[in-house]
Formats: sequence, C-alpha cells, structure tokens
Amino acid sequence: MSAQTLRATSDNHRLPATKRAVMLQLPTKASTKPSSLLPPKPSRMPAPISMVRSGVFLLLLSLQLVAEAQNIKIVAPSDGATLDSPLTASLRWTYPAINPAFHPTAGVRLEVSQHEDLSHPVISLDLPENQTAYRLAAAPQTKYFWRVTPLESTGPRPNDAILAKFITGTPQINTTDDDRIRYKNPRRGAHWTEMRPVEFDEDEPLSPWFDRKAMLDGGMPTYDQIKDRLPVPIFDGHPDAIEAYNYCWRTLLSVWMFAPDAPDHEAVANICGIKAWGVWGSTMVFDTAFINHFARYGNQAYPFVTAFDNCYARQHENGFICRETDKNNREVYSGFPVNPPLFAWAEWESYRITGNKERLKLVFLPIVKQYQWFMTFQRRANGLYWTNGLQEADDSPRNRLMHSAVSATSYQALAALHLAKIARVIGRDDLAEFFDTEHRTLGKLVNDHYWDEAHGIYNDLDANDHFITELEPGSLCKHVHMFWPLLAGIAPPDRADRMVKELNNPASFNRRNGVPSLSADSAGYTGGANGTGQYWCGAVWPSGELMVQESLRATGHDQAWRHLAEKYFNAELEVFNKEHTIKENLSPDTPVGAGMAEFVGWGGVAPVANLIEAVIGLNIDAPNNTITWHITHTERHGLKNFQLGTTKVDLTCDKRTSASDPCQITINSTGDFTLKLIAGETKEVKVTAGEQQIALAGEPKTTSP
Repeated sequence: MSAQTLRATSDNHRLPATKRAVMLQLPTKASTKPSSLLPPKPSRMPAPISMVRSGVFLLLLSLQLVAEAQNIKIVAPSDGATLDSPLTASLRWTYPAINPAFHPTAGVRLEVSQHEDLSHPVISLDLPENQTAYRLAAAPQTKYFWRVTPLESTGPRPNDAILAKFITGTPQINTTDDDRIRYKNPRRGAHWTEMRPVEFDEDEPLSPWFDRKAMLDGGMPTYDQIKDRLPVPIFDGHPDAIEAYNYCWRTLLSVWMFAPDAPDHEAVANICGIKAWGVWGSTMVFDTAFINHFARYGNQAYPFVTAFDNCYARQHENGFICRETDKNNREVYSGFPVNPPLFAWAEWESYRITGNKERLKLVFLPIVKQYQWFMTFQRRANGLYWTNGLQEADDSPRNRLMHSAVSATSYQALAALHLAKIARVIGRDDLAEFFDTEHRTLGKLVNDHYWDEAHGIYNDLDANDHFITELEPGSLCKHVHMFWPLLAGIAPPDRADRMVKELNNPASFNRRNGVPSLSADSAGYTGGANGTGQYWCGAVWPSGELMVQESLRATGHDQAWRHLAEKYFNAELEVFNKEHTIKENLSPDTPVGAGMAEFVGWGGVAPVANLIEAVIGLNIDAPNNTITWHITHTERHGLKNFQLGTTKVDLTCDKRTSASDPCQITINSTGDFTLKLIAGETKEVKVTAGEQQIALAGEPKTTSP
C-alpha cells in the first residue's frame, strides 16, 4: 500500500460516511497520468538521472493536485465574469474530492462586498455544509467581490478561503410579444383561458428566488380559534361598526383563507382567494395586495402576509409571477396574466404594523427579481411601462382609448420607492441608491409625459400621444388610475394639489359613497340615481378607494384623507346594515352594493382599516415603536389587545360632551413605547409598562361671527 493511500485510510475515520465513498486516491505511478502530463522520454539520459527527474516531476505534480484538491472551488460565475442579469446573481461553489489534505467543514462563511478587501459587506452569513449555492440581489453594472471561507467548530479557516469577483449586467428592454419568452416555462398543471397555451422547455422548481420551498403551515385556523388574539376596537354607540369589523375577520377566515387540498399542490402557505370563483377557484396578486392592507392588523393572530409567499413560490426563473392561480396555487393564464408590481408596497405596509425585519430580508430577492422582469418585458423603447388595462379595470372606457398608461410607469415607481426603503432597513445601501435613482428617473418620465396641463390632471395617452382626457370636445375620460403618481411619491406638490382639487369636484370624483372608478362627467359613466356604475364604469371599488386614500396621505393631504376615509366607511356601513354582507363594490351615488357577496376580500378596507386608522385615528409605526393617535370623535373609543412589536397595548379615550372638552386617555401596556397624541394640543408621552392616565386638551371652541 502506498504512503498516500495509507494516510488516507488512517484519516478516513474522521470523514462523514458519504464522503469516505469519494475519497481521492493520489497517483503513485507515472503510467496513471495523462500523456500530456508525462515528462519527455529520457532516451539519451542515464537511467538514474531519468528516474530522479521523473520522481521530482511527479512529486511536484502531486503537491499541486493536493493544493488544488484541498480548496473549495468556484463553479459560477467565473472570476471576473460580467453577468447577463442586471439585478441578481447566482453564486455556486463546490467542495473538493475528499482526500487527506482536506478536513471536513461544518459550513462556510459567504461574504459579498463592493470592496476587494471585503470591507462593508452587503452579504455576510454562515451557511451549512450542504449548501453550495446562494442567490442575491445586486445593483446593475456594479463590481462585486465574494469570498467563501470554510468553517470548523473552532472558527473559520481563512487560509482555505476562495476570493472572486463579478460584474452585474446592464438592464435591457425586450419588446417581444412571444409568450414563450415573456412567460418562459409555465408550471405543470397551469390552466389556460382566453390565450394560447405556452409550451415549457423544462420544469422549474418552486421558489427559485425564494427561500421557502415547501408548505410549512398546518391547516388554516378558524375565526373562533384566533378571534381572542385579534385587536378589539372600541366605538361606543356604534354596534353596527363593531359587527361589520368582526364580520370581516370571520368572512376572511371562513371564505377567503384556506389550505390547498390537492396532494400535488404548489403552495408553500395557506391560500388567500375564493375556492368557488370560476372553474378552478381563484387567487389574485392585485386582490391580495389590498387585502393585506387591513389583514396586516391581524398578523398578531395569524400571519396573513404569508399569502404572498405563494406568489413568490410560483415565480419563474426569469422573474415572472403569474397574476392568478387556482385553489392549489397552480397558475391560471387568462388573457393578460400580469398584475401590477405591488409586492414592495404591500410588504412595507405590513412591516409598518409588525416591525418584522426578518420578513423583509426573506422577500427582498423575489421582489427585486420581479422588478427586473418588468424592466425587461414591460418597458417600451422610450422607457415608459405599458399595460393593456384589463388587469386594472376590466370594462373601463379608458381601455379602448389608452395606448400608454400613466398607472403602469407609476406602479414601477411605487415599487422602486419601497424597494429603496426595504433595502435600507436590511442593510443593502448599494441597492437603496439604485432604487432611489430609479424612482427619480421614473418620476421624471411620468411628469414629462402624462401631465395634462390643460385639464390639471395626470392621464393616459392614446396611440398618437394625445391625452385621452378629451379626445373629442365635451367627451371626457377620467378614471381612478390617474391617481397612482400621488401614491408613488412622484407628483410635485402643485400637481398633487390640483389632483386633490379634481378629487373634490362634485361633478367629477366627489360622489356620495367615495371615489368612482370613472368620473361622473366622463362618457360611459353609469352611476347616478338609477345606476350602479358596473363594472368599472363608476362603481366605487375598495382597491381604487384605498389607493386614492393612501395617495392623499402620501402627499400630506391628511385632512382630505380623513374626510374621504370616513365618508367611505360610513357608506360601506350603511350598505352593510341593509344587505348584511359586503359585496365587491358600491354604487357611487346610492346605498347599494354590487357584485359577489361575502367579498372580504378587499371589502375589509372600510370596516377594518378605515375604522382603525381614520375613525379611531391610530397610526401604527412598529419599527419606531411609536403610535400616533389623532383624536376627533367624542364617543368613547380606542383599540385594545393590539400588539406593538412584543408589547401588548390597550388605548381608550373616554366619552366627551363636545370636541372642545379635554380628552381623558387610559393606557395599559406590557412594555415601553412612544405615544403621540393630537387633539386640541399635541403631546408626546413616553409610555412605560403598566397603566397610565393622560389628559389632553380638546379642540378650541369656535364662536359664531
């Protein structure tokens, strides 16, 4: 037995069984080497000298092989490579074949930095020994350095580390209409309607860009099982408001949230959708984003936000996420299978209530990858994004006129705005800078192309780059989607003010029950005393209503926001009291609901979110451990059993005779937080665990002239 084999055998007991089977045997005879590695034949050299030279060569070669074998090796990208992908990178490495020179590791430390000395790393984490690949988000056209260092129980082995570099690619625009490229590799079991099925080249695994690979949840809990963990609103004298609030949670949990039931389902979390919708059941990205706005207040009882995980799980390798699935998270391709990129906004809104930073780290990569897909496939050559309007408003008159939508580019600006925020929270300043730049660029594009100065509004363009506002004299087209630039944070103050003026116009968007999907002075409006505005011809939809409400908050129009939110809340409550259900939308001008019943769904926006935020007046900021309470009502009101981070909070304001009376506030808390109170005065209170009583001045008395 050779010395090399003897040593390997004696050391082999330290290796895992799976690695002993691949133990490297170093060569001991020259005849075992490839001919290209053999020394020249010593035809004229004395045998002893030839043998010595051959032995030295083999010794050096063996040492080289040992040195190479004992190191972890880079698989991809090759050192110095420029990637095709502008916003993501896939790193892979491999362990050497096991031999005496290599000692098993407990894992590796992966570091990625923009600096060659690996200072200020954007990624620094320890990975288990069985993980040999890692995907990350990265800024375009940027050089990154990465290092993989073996780890033992006693610490890292820096002498065995590998260091390499790569450069991310340049964002591209692909204007193809070939669905085989845009939606490459639909998943097995996908359903098709109103479009030609797309063949797939290969099966792709679930969650290529997301760490959750399989179903972890148990069965979906019932309302009775978790109701005691939900926040409890107080609004004395309004039992119908409390009834509607509880109805929303009960309906969400009994109708809209359910576990997949097929053995071969493709879900990684419980489903948010309707089993009975259509042939296969249905879930929608768009709906889920707006459902999240009120369901986030229940995350302390059940993590409703994980409904998004099914979207990330079905994401394709190229970043595409199909807008709809069936009741088992199988894709449904229907007409135009793209929903607006609302994940970053929705996840940020959830974070504001939960303060869950780890969740942002988990979802950042798939959202960035989807952003890249939109950059590639939803941009035209002029940099503007496009949509056909069907995934926003099925039958709106706007769809027949519009070629270039103000909403499409605004969606991407909204995504950039919140991706920058998320990037900063999770320590990715490199990407925060990129998304800040994107946000400014997209904002300029929207303001340069979509501001209709003649009418003082944002609006779409037709195929000839004319505003669709008034293509024919006296024939108007104004729709709710023109408010997206305000929510995206790209409307200058003067233009935001003019949009609010349009919103307050009774002949246009200021209707009895809220913001209509089509303005009352637009051609095709079917509201009024005898109509309900169906489907998107004037109806007040929770999605459009919420978007406009949040647009007002984003632009600092707080008073207008509160007025609009309370008007919509009261309208929804009036219809609920009559119909004892919540439907898809409201008629704009009469107290009538329309569409499918039990639509909670996004129908919970008014009874839950508007109640907590506008009526009771609470603004929750969990990341900063702060609650702001704007007190406007005189009834006893407040919120109990609410969780701010790990702190349980009860807030109550006693009944007052008038708004000018002082507010008597009771606070019960299990921990410390900051409470900002706003009524007739503004007061900031440092709350500590236990019960506290606070007095706050009421509104100043007004005198008649």
